[in-house]
Amino acid sequence: MAVAILAAAAVQVEASRRIERARRIKNGSVRVNMISMWVFGAVLTLPLAWVAVVTVLLSAHDVLRSGHGQRSFPHRKVMNAAAMVLAAWTARLVLDAGGVPVLAKATQLAAVPIVVVAVAALVFFAVDCALIAVSLLVDDERQRSVAGLFGSADDNALELATICLGAVIGLVLVYQPIALVFLFVPLFVLHRGVLVTQFKELATKDQKTGLLNAATWREVAARELTTADTAGVLMVDLDHFKRVNDTHGHLAGDEVLKAVAATVRRSVRDYDSVGRFGGEEFVVLLPGLTSADVLAIAERIRRAVADLRVPLSGTVLSTLSASIGVATYPSSAAGIDELVHAADTALYRAKRGGRNRVVSSLTVCDTRTG
Repeated sequence: MAVAILAAAAVQVEASRRIERARRIKNGSVRVNMISMWVFGAVLTLPLAWVAVVTVLLSAHDVLRSGHGQRSFPHRKVMNAAAMVLAAWTARLVLDAGGVPVLAKATQLAAVPIVVVAVAALVFFAVDCALIAVSLLVDDERQRSVAGLFGSADDNALELATICLGAVIGLVLVYQPIALVFLFVPLFVLHRGVLVTQFKELATKDQKTGLLNAATWREVAARELTTADTAGVLMVDLDHFKRVNDTHGHLAGDEVLKAVAATVRRSVRDYDSVGRFGGEEFVVLLPGLTSADVLAIAERIRRAVADLRVPLSGTVLSTLSASIGVATYPSSAAGIDELVHAADTALYRAKRGGRNRVVSSLTVCDTRTG
């Protein structure tokens, strides 16, 4: 059985290694891979000692073939494999506690054993995910977000799907091993579909901040204006951002951009469109609001940026400020390009007027810290 799992997994890795390599490069992560399904299949069909052997061999083959050419962190790959072994052990404990032995043709597949297998799959997923998050937290000095520690929703959906497929693989191996050949095409299509989704996201998102990129924001904003009676556009620019890069380095500058992007995103409604316009400049579309409401939100963002504390290596940056230009539809302009130009002109006035303030394109309205 172990030989069958290893052989099938090797075929799957070889068939899809270019897709997996591209997925990891684009996603910037190696925490989720397709071998989980083979490991969970082994949990259902092999003694624990053989599960550990299968996991180590599959992990080594996966790293050598799919990971070639990527930045290497050998200790992290070892931690990933160790986490999967411990997750497999925990899942086996769940199966034993539920009275489900290693699958054999004599196993009765009643409702209760199926539920126990499902619980074991969820436990496998949760333990593996938690152990990798802990290892990243201990090993990496950078402050990671929840998504950075536990992976994105798409990553976790893929991981859970592969573990569920592992249950199917275990049943197929026990009852009709030759039927395993029918799984390779669906696996390949699933893998490729995940990659296509990631490419689509990369084409619309700014990779440093996770906000919409400039081109996508413009498309979304233009579409929103066709149905909006009123709207506001904000151009938000960090003051003296070059000093951050010169003083703390460009990696620290990237952390500041991420923190400011998250602050702007939190300061507006869920359905408002927020994008990175370039460099240290952000753009926001606020549909359905009056001029007064738009100015109030702009002032809220300015104050939130001024209150921001960004932890950097060895220090906390607390001297940030932003200048914001405001334009409103249809008062300032009727088209998205004209609105952006009006907001940008107002932003220039805010910069010229001393920074750390909100300036409207329509009036002499100028708010700043006292």
